[in-house]
Amino acid sequence: MNEAMLWDDWIKGRRTRRETGNRVAPQEIRRPEGADDVRLQRLFNGERGLPFKKTEEL
Repeated sequence: MNEAMLWDDWIKGRRTRRETGNRVAPQEIRRPEGADDVRLQRLFNGERGLPFKKTEEL
């Protein structure tokens, strides 16, 4: 690929990539807790990271 991928093209393939990945690994891979929780919660409004969109919403 010699050119940048367009956002719309990336979104079209995202659902397929996520569904394929879910076959080999669990969908939720975020650890329940970690050493950086305080810092992460400060950055992400009380959460440990950015929210994930459901596959159906993509």
